[in-house]
Amino acid sequence: MEINEDEFFSSMIDAAAVTDELRRLVRSGRLRRYWQLPPEESFKLLGIDAGLVDYERARLDWYGPLEIWRDPEHEVSDILFNGPAGDPFFVVQRGVMLNTGVIVHPQWIAWVRQQLLLRSGKFAEHSDGTPSLPLAQGVADRMRFAATRPPATPSGISLAVRLLPERWHTLGDLVQAGTITREASDLLQEALACGASVLVAGATGSGKTTLTAALTQAIGRRKRLVLIEDGGELPRSANSLHVEVLDGTGAFSRAVTFALRQKPDHIVVGEVRGGEAIALLQAAATGHPGIGTIHAGSVQGALRNLERMALLGLAAESGGGQAAAQIVRGLITSDIVSLIVVQIGRTPADQRAVLAIEEVLRQGGQGQSGDPFPSNPLFQHDPASGGLVRVGNVNGAWGLGRL
Repeated sequence: MEINEDEFFSSMIDAAAVTDELRRLVRSGRLRRYWQLPPEESFKLLGIDAGLVDYERARLDWYGPLEIWRDPEHEVSDILFNGPAGDPFFVVQRGVMLNTGVIVHPQWIAWVRQQLLLRSGKFAEHSDGTPSLPLAQGVADRMRFAATRPPATPSGISLAVRLLPERWHTLGDLVQAGTITREASDLLQEALACGASVLVAGATGSGKTTLTAALTQAIGRRKRLVLIEDGGELPRSANSLHVEVLDGTGAFSRAVTFALRQKPDHIVVGEVRGGEAIALLQAAATGHPGIGTIHAGSVQGALRNLERMALLGLAAESGGGQAAAQIVRGLITSDIVSLIVVQIGRTPADQRAVLAIEEVLRQGGQGQSGDPFPSNPLFQHDPASGGLVRVGNVNGAWGLGRL
């Protein structure tokens, strides 16, 4: 049915219809000239004389110029704006960073930032009406975002938006894509089913969240999960609880402790990056294994980062010192915390793939902070074949003699 734009925008209609019409205008290219104008002027030309107030905007899954790239057919994974007025948008399309040449009025950037905050539930103002949150992050409508404004970025508002998939890949999908082998996938599922904890390590954009989502989907069919994130990113299973952590010192640690009262089979932390590391290790030691991601370039790097973060968390609770270092090292390398580290990254052929899977072994004697962690390689990427190959058998009680 052909819609008269003047009648469409001047009448009271539902948010879904408004969203669909705005997206149609973007797809047709008819909004291209409006990006150079302030939003209020653009909306007035579209027939929305008073613009859209916050409560109306909060109902619309529509993000102005971001809509140019949100359609999955564009195969765009990231949308970036760096701050200065007159700068173009950059996107990552099919793994390649591109300058789009698209320049919009600075007020559109502020409009997009506010819309992200409104839709994620994180919009806030000071009592005098001035905006707060110079650094803001969250998830809104399958978009994970990090946004800044002055004074954090003096040159202007910046946006970094990751477009999340409409359907998360399963382990079967990742096997078919060559990201992981069937044997390695089966071993990780067995490890989780038997109460081991899995830490997925890698750099930004390596596929950590994708692999973690596949693991949680697989284990979530049989186990109860409590997912702890700063935004609702990971997929939920039928018997799961999602806990969104608000900004604040120690918030993730408190959320992990809270999760213990929610009868979890596994506690899932979207990203281990602070003192919650010690809470996660302590939870695993009491029979509540975890799944999480961590930024690191190697298995040993992941374990060192985990140790450092756990020490910071323990120091905040009860002070640091040699005793704290021994407690953390003892937890990571104990029999009661069965820990598997999965390293994911780029192969020499520039393909995302699991590069290594290792289990952490019991520490002989008292290891010192900074010492290498004892580990048993189970799978390693073979540059010659370009695939993941089995290199060892499980030593942990959960798979000894079987896997």
